[in-house]
Parts: sequence; structure tokens; C-alpha cells
Amino acid sequence: MTPASLPMSDELAADPVLVLAERFAARASEELSERLSAWKTDLSREEEHAVLGALLARQVTLASELALSPSFWNGHVAPLLLRAMADVYISFAWVSNEPLERSRQFIRYGLGQAKLQLEHRKADVATREPLPGELRFVDRLEAWINQQRFTFLTDVDLGSWSGLTTRKMAEEAGCLDFYNYVYTPFSACTHSMWNHIGLYNLERCTNPLHRYHRVGAMLAVPLDVDFLYNAAKYVQKTFACFDERYGIEIGGQSAFDLLRSGLNELASSSGEAAAISPG
Repeated sequence: MTPASLPMSDELAADPVLVLAERFAARASEELSERLSAWKTDLSREEEHAVLGALLARQVTLASELALSPSFWNGHVAPLLLRAMADVYISFAWVSNEPLERSRQFIRYGLGQAKLQLEHRKADVATREPLPGELRFVDRLEAWINQQRFTFLTDVDLGSWSGLTTRKMAEEAGCLDFYNYVYTPFSACTHSMWNHIGLYNLERCTNPLHRYHRVGAMLAVPLDVDFLYNAAKYVQKTFACFDERYGIEIGGQSAFDLLRSGLNELASSSGEAAAISPG
């Protein structure tokens, strides 16, 4: 059973926005399957199929997890997932310009990072009694690497996987605006920068003798369906990039259009912007 097909509780089913979110996740999963099925297999370009297929699936996974977790639709958590989705889109767009070589580059870097993790873990285990299951984890990780490239042939690169900054990748992929208006703003939440925590994790002391100084706090913030709407847009952008690159045409209403029209209908019927109740 896929996440998009999980049954909802009676409480969730009572809210039309949450029903719509579940329908969006289900349709996005269908669209992914339709595209991967329509993509003609070329075994001479296996790495290209693996990397771009996995990135496409990753994008739908992140959006679906956000859609099915309405408690995440807030400024504390949603930007973490949206920033990851921005990263996926930029990587997908950049790789798709030279898909075979850049896919191989993506895999080589990832295997190098796995090898680095493996060697760190081996060195640590050698100094103490291993935890239950730890040696099995080490063996499985090493086997996964060796299935693709023997560890003694795998280089570890400590730079970025593409050799470029994310900004440069976005510029070359023709999506610099997306980098400026999505990737960079959501990075503040991901890295807990001042321009995020100063807004979301501080409140004023009420004691005038303390000069109303700022103190750390876990602030309650409202749920906002706009975060889900953005996730749906990023899925649609990634699908569109894939379709253009491979000449894929998928029939039926898209997950994005389903969500957009559904939210508009709910807003019209209520006379205000669609929103869910915090409870």
C-alpha cells in the first residue's frame, strides 16, 4: 500500500481540505507511475533512468508526505520539505541538460559519500563492542556500494556533487528565479538562520525591568494550506521538466490542477480563502 492510498481517520475525512490533500497525493502518485511507464527504457543509459527516475519519485514522495501530514503545514516544518523539493528540482533540471554524464557524476559522488560513511563507521566499531545489528548494517552498506562500484575503486569527493554551487547549477539550468525566490528563502529554515529563528523562535519578555528582552520560545503558528499548494507547484514543475526533456504526454487532470481547482471551489463556497482548522 502506497502512502497516497492509506485510509484516513474519521477526523481527517471530516475536513474537505484534508480530503483534497489525500486526493492530490493519490493523483501525484498515479502521474509518476504513468510517466515512468511511458518513458522508453534504454539499457545503455541505465544511470540516466536511475537518477532522473529516482529524483522524480523523490519529488512526489516529499509532496505526498507533506500533503498527508497536515500538522506540518506551518512555518516551522513545511519549509524544510519545500527546501528539499527545491533542491530536487534544481538538480533534476541541471542533470536533464546532459543526462547521461551528469547522472553518472551524481552516482559517483553519492557512492563516495557512502564509502566515507562506511569507513567512519568501521573505524568507530573497531574501538569498541559493536551494538546489536551494527555489523550487519556495515556489511549491507558495503555490499550496496560494491554492487555498483567496488569500494577500492570509489573516490571520495568532499566538494559539491556537481562541482558547482547550487546557484550556478540553477543559472545553467535556466531556473535562477526559482533559486532566488524558493531555494534561498527556505534555506533560512533548513539551516536555522537568524532570519528564520528570529521570527519563529523568539518572543518578548513581558517584564519592563528586563527591558522587554527577547527570549527563546516554541511559538504556536497557524496551519497554512499555501505550503501544500507550493509543494504541488514544485511537483508540477518537475513533471513539466521531465515531459519536455523526453517528449512525454500524460492525459487526465494533473495533481496540481486537481488541488488548485479544489481549493478554489472551497474558497468560493466559503466566501474566503480555503483553510483548515488547527484541530
